Amino acid sequence: MIFRQLCTPKGGQLSYLLGDPVTREAVIIDPMPAHVDTLEAFMAERGLNLRYILQTHHESAHITAATTLKELSGARIVAHESASDEHVDLRLRHGDVLYFGEERLRVLHTPGLSSCAVTYWWEDRLFTGMTLLATGATPCTNQNDLKILYHSITNRLLSFPGETLIYPGLENKGRRLTSIEELRRKDNWFNNQRGRRAFLRNCALLLTEKARMEVASKNDVNEVGAQKEDVHHYMPGRNIPAAL
Repeated sequence: MIFRQLCTPKGGQLSYLLGDPVTREAVIIDPMPAHVDTLEAFMAERGLNLRYILQTHHESAHITAATTLKELSGARIVAHESASDEHVDLRLRHGDVLYFGEERLRVLHTPGLSSCAVTYWWEDRLFTGMTLLATGATPCTNQNDLKILYHSITNRLLSFPGETLIYPGLENKGRRLTSIEELRRKDNWFNNQRGRRAFLRNCALLLTEKARMEVASKNDVNEVGAQKEDVHHYMPGRNIPAAL
């Protein structure tokens, strides 16, 4: 497998390219506008033909990059069947399989953060978008969504073998990769009803803290010389070889 992970220099959004080394067909997951030129150059160097542009969830920046890549390559934009965006060419549901060359990705519907959220499964890797980050779950906007997210994580993702790798859609605390086993050990609330209540309570606290920090950030925005340092963000250059 030809594989590449890209990270935006600001924001830490992650995109992925997977390519079949035999047929040279490729897919891209959650592209960002900042990645388009790098992805195009890399595919040209490796002689890759882009077949699908995959969305793990709806985000305007992903669609902007996807439409640009579609114009350049003729690839099809793919998302869950509940996605409302008019640019989507192919709509998928849970259990569907996408083939690119001799490789394949299976679709797992993992709603919670949004109704159209999906995870793509290849061999020992899960590309989870925003549903599951390297440091744990992403808080939802309300309690009902949290319950759906909890079900998606426990029933659809944490049921995989411990050695399964998680490739998220966002860098968090400098982390871009984790495993099912690491998350099981870190977040033991995914194993029982008591843990379920702890998970919902913890996410509710995170939402409250996030709202407080957003207010504080707005109050600090006009401070002279105030600037947040961008740490641990790295986007590989096109000359760095990808794993085969």
